[in-house]
Amino acid sequence: MLIRSAFSLTLIVVISAGPASAKQQAKQTPESRFASCPGAAALKEAANVEWTEQPSRLEDHESLRKRLGVPMPVGSTRISLWTFGKHHTSVSYSLIVVRDEKGRWHTNGIGEEGPGLLPIEPRTLKIINRALSPEQGRALDQALADQCLYASPTFQRDPGIVSGGAVQTFEVETRTRRWVSSWFGVRTPQQDAVMKLLAD
Repeated sequence: MLIRSAFSLTLIVVISAGPASAKQQAKQTPESRFASCPGAAALKEAANVEWTEQPSRLEDHESLRKRLGVPMPVGSTRISLWTFGKHHTSVSYSLIVVRDEKGRWHTNGIGEEGPGLLPIEPRTLKIINRALSPEQGRALDQALADQCLYASPTFQRDPGIVSGGAVQTFEVETRTRRWVSSWFGVRTPQQDAVMKLLAD
């Protein structure tokens, strides 16, 4: 099934290839690769399902962090989650998760709430700064190794959200590969597995 979320997401990930050969994978479309994955049948519940490449939001991360005086973390692998929503107020949030050379994952998040329908003054949101436990780190490594994650749609929307909500852009980068996916209000089981480890 698909997992409902208060946000929408874009995901970029770099990881090693799965058991299928590069030649075999080239013959498959993204839809056909995801057809045998958990959650494929539930995609009929989503709207605006896309499989094309999504744009990066790294410039948005950098702009927000520069304005708030919080630098971009660096590591051998980097996961970035950009969240933006606007209704009564607007919310921009940058969550960066990096893996250091010893394989330990560290999370840093900073955001800002500003005016939407209501003319409020901007305020900085709660800062997240924590290290994942060894168990959480291993679970994240396992979730990122799931090839069904990279076969997921690059965008899907919850048709039940008619106002409010937020779009999230989730990007994972390594030295060898990058992959991007997005959602609005609903995510696949594979995307949800990663998100629970990062933001919950």
